[in-house]
Amino acid sequence: MGCCVSATLIADPRKSFVRETSPLLGYWIKNIFLIFTQVELDIAMFQCLMFIILNLAEIHFFDNLVVEGLSFFMDLEVFAIAVILLFIDGVGLGEEAEYNPWFSYDPPFFKEILNGNYLTHHSVGKYGSEILLLATDSKLGVEGIPQSATGQAAIFTGNNAPKMLGRHMSGLPFRRLRNWVKEDNIYLQLQAKDWSATFANSYTQEYFARPATQRGWVSVTTAALQSSGQPIRYFSELLAGEAVYHDITRQTLKKVLPDVNEITPEQAARDCLGIARQAEVVIHEFFLSDRAGHKRDPQLISWVIETYDRFLGELTKRKATNDTIVLVSDHGNSEDLRVPTHTENPVPTLIIGDTGAIEELGLSHWDLTCIAPLVRCLVQRQHQ
Repeated sequence: MGCCVSATLIADPRKSFVRETSPLLGYWIKNIFLIFTQVELDIAMFQCLMFIILNLAEIHFFDNLVVEGLSFFMDLEVFAIAVILLFIDGVGLGEEAEYNPWFSYDPPFFKEILNGNYLTHHSVGKYGSEILLLATDSKLGVEGIPQSATGQAAIFTGNNAPKMLGRHMSGLPFRRLRNWVKEDNIYLQLQAKDWSATFANSYTQEYFARPATQRGWVSVTTAALQSSGQPIRYFSELLAGEAVYHDITRQTLKKVLPDVNEITPEQAARDCLGIARQAEVVIHEFFLSDRAGHKRDPQLISWVIETYDRFLGELTKRKATNDTIVLVSDHGNSEDLRVPTHTENPVPTLIIGDTGAIEELGLSHWDLTCIAPLVRCLVQRQHQ
């Protein structure tokens, strides 16, 4: 059928093109990006579609428009490059044992990209030029079992939260840690360089109306997002496919809102990629893995692993050539169903895409504080 339009992303039209033109044209261009995260079009079909879009927007075709030195319509390779940061709560690199469901439940996609291996500490290493699994220190030089609040603060700030507090903090961050996160985090760091980031998760209006939320009892990810002034995605964005629910499929949401339709992990991945066309960094948080570990519920952990495996598989299959996925956890838990607590195991950093950024960072020790610098390095490499 002839060559297909490549989804390779070598420039960023969002800042220098959509921002400079009419809102109507910007709307159509955004939706062109969404289309290309889900389908491949023959070149002739693509050109036809572009002319239709321009006519609908009442914009005449112009071949002298240059975006970052590249002609937007004459060069079919011009799209956005994204870093997709996936935070999955409570997953450590454990043993190849029956009590580790990330091994015993045999997740097919993880096994595929790790050349028949599993998400365990035995599998740490590089798999080809674009797959790298790193063991990540979550203790950060502080005695005790790693916990959620300080681990997540380290991930999303690049700073050693347990060392700052002198201990590991569980659950939601207290005011001191919350304010510390709000002062310096990945959103603010990217904004300082005029780079864009967005949180894919959706919230309900009811969440922010809760007395506890209004008193400041929010997660690290929410505190960081609020400090940045970034738009928050709500139920309307979720239904429009412009947000991803925390559980990926909306299963938990349907329990309280029966009229909500569940979606497949594959559809959620495609929605996430659509969001990734709107910013240089898109972040998603999944925490049912930690809940399943605490409950030691075989049925829930089975659902978690299957759902996340399918979600990650579709993201990898559908992502643009130069997109990079970074998956990281905050502490161990669900990899050892013998205990209901967190573990001291290292956690995974799984990179799918530009693994060369690791060498550029040149860090001798890999821990949770390395994630924010890694994301910044990946974006910087896109702009070189």
